[in-house]
Amino acid sequence: MLRFVATSVLFLAFAVLSVPASAGNYSNVYVGSENDYLPISNDQLRLASTDGEKATVAQTIANSNEASIRNGFNGIGNTELLVTKFWHLGGSMQFDKTWQHVTIEIYKNDRYVKTCHAYSFKIALNGPYQATCGRKAE
Repeated sequence: MLRFVATSVLFLAFAVLSVPASAGNYSNVYVGSENDYLPISNDQLRLASTDGEKATVAQTIANSNEASIRNGFNGIGNTELLVTKFWHLGGSMQFDKTWQHVTIEIYKNDRYVKTCHAYSFKIALNGPYQATCGRKAE
C-alpha cells in the first residue's frame, strides 16, 4: 500500500539526502491518507507542539514508547508510518483532550495494523515520549 512503485531513483536519492543527518531514518514515514501520501518533509519533522512541551514530530517518532512507531522509524520488520494529522487535541484515547499529539497509522507489510497517537510529553525526564494505540473504526 505505501510503496512508491513508480518513483524515480533520482527522487529517492533526493528524499534520502534531504533528511537531516541527526534526525535518523524517516524513509518509512509518510504524510497524508491511505490513498494519497508523500514522504514526510524536513519542515514537517520540525513541527513543534504549541503546548508547553514544544516537542517536535521527529522527537516523538524517534523516541516513542510504542514499539510499532520505533520500528517504523528504524525501518524494522517492513513497518511504515502514515502521519494523518499533526499536532492537535481531541480524540477518544486517555490523554487526547489534555495533551497535543500527532495521529499516526501503522502499516506492516503494506497492511493497516493500528492507529497511534504520539504525544508531546515524555513518560520520564529523559524519555521516551508517550504514545497510545488502538484500531480505527472500519
